[in-house]
Amino acid sequence: MDIVRTPEKKPFHQRYWYLSIVLIVMTAVAFAANRYRNVTYLVSRDTLLIDEVAEGDLLVSVRGFGQLVARDVYWIGAESEGTVARILVRPGDLVRSGEVLVELVNPQLLQQLTDSELEFAARQAEARASAVQRESQFLDLKTEAANAEIDHLTAKMDFDAKSELVEQGLNIISRVDYERSQLAVQKYLQRWEMQKQRVAKHEESMRATEEAERVRLSQTQNELQKIRDQVANLKIRSGQEGIVQGMQLELGQQIRRGDNITRIARPDQLVAEVQIQELQVNDIQTGMKATVDTRTSKMDGFVSRIDPAVVDGSVLVEVELTGQLPREVRPELNIEADIRVAYIENTLSVRRPVFAQAYSEGIGYRLTAEGDIAERVVLRYGQASTNYIEILSGLQTGDRIIVSDPSSFDTHERILIR
Repeated sequence: MDIVRTPEKKPFHQRYWYLSIVLIVMTAVAFAANRYRNVTYLVSRDTLLIDEVAEGDLLVSVRGFGQLVARDVYWIGAESEGTVARILVRPGDLVRSGEVLVELVNPQLLQQLTDSELEFAARQAEARASAVQRESQFLDLKTEAANAEIDHLTAKMDFDAKSELVEQGLNIISRVDYERSQLAVQKYLQRWEMQKQRVAKHEESMRATEEAERVRLSQTQNELQKIRDQVANLKIRSGQEGIVQGMQLELGQQIRRGDNITRIARPDQLVAEVQIQELQVNDIQTGMKATVDTRTSKMDGFVSRIDPAVVDGSVLVEVELTGQLPREVRPELNIEADIRVAYIENTLSVRRPVFAQAYSEGIGYRLTAEGDIAERVVLRYGQASTNYIEILSGLQTGDRIIVSDPSSFDTHERILIR
């Protein structure tokens, strides 16, 4: 006979084991739903730049780019017209004062020099001949004056002798002869006086003529020297020691007087001209310390001048260099400069987010502790340097925020980072 067996019942957890899985799944879904609620945007972590808020001292600096320029640039211009025959230097060459840079040729100027030298020599010969002639005339007049003096003295001696005889009562001398002698004395005296006046007038005329000839000769000599200088200036020389900045000449090029030839800059008298963004230049004042980086060395300096003009959103700031300059520096060398604006002790700071401006409010995205969600927060900024900015409110030490461009998700409150 068959015996009917009643099946043994399994325990509850074995019969409904799947319920625990369902419960876990439902819990996870509920947790995920709660955690990722209001997440409306997904962004890849590889596309983000994240930085952590730190507490400590903050050096506020402004960075700019520019060039080293010579404090004093000496322009060299052509002082004579001519054609370029030789170019003896190139840009970057170090030249000494008086060194020949360019040689010009001008055949017409050389012919003018020859003609002027001949004219000056002829004027000198004419002046010497005229001086000899005047001297001869002067000697003739002096001789005539001397003869007139002798005639006067002779007549006076004759008259004095006759007067003595008349005073003694001797009738040897007739009255007519006596008066004739007296008139002769007066006549020769007048002639002598007139001759002396002629000598004086001729001497005065000689001085005036010599002065006039001297002036004319001087004018001719000046014209000659002017042409000599122009011929000498066909060799264009450096007026000071320095580095040649540019040379755009070509052989055979026609040069006019006054044309710019090149620029000479002193290599030991350089300043840095730095372009600073208009929004950052307001914090800069003259006298602030700066560091100039040439990529191979760094130099100390200070702000010496701030240009008032704004060009393409930038302001030119001039930095005076101090100390011994490195050997590799030269005019027109590209440089980078950091200007130290302020030093803030014990403050919060973070790498400067894109579009963040000093003393303003902005929107930032702070990461949660897990780092997979970023929440939108309002930030208030303080002073800003080129790379870092002060945080006045909205963040705490250790918070991490997105500092890269948030333009693609800045309308979302919470974003998911994967």
